[in-house]
Amino acid sequence: MTGESPVRRRILAICVLLAALFNLFALVVLLRFTPTVFTVFMFLGQPLFIVALLLLLGAVLADLRAKDLL
Repeated sequence: MTGESPVRRRILAICVLLAALFNLFALVVLLRFTPTVFTVFMFLGQPLFIVALLLLLGAVLADLRAKDLL
């Protein structure tokens, strides 16, 4: 991790932030389940998680390519 690119580090930080936002949305849905809150969660929470997952996958693949493991 010492020679890690700042771009990859920033992407990983964004992934963590998006996953935390997804978890906050999920917690709100768990505590206050209303149709409106659930709809907001489905339209905002799920895409946040998908974007975070894709960014994480891209960062992992870029790291593997940089270390000539892939």
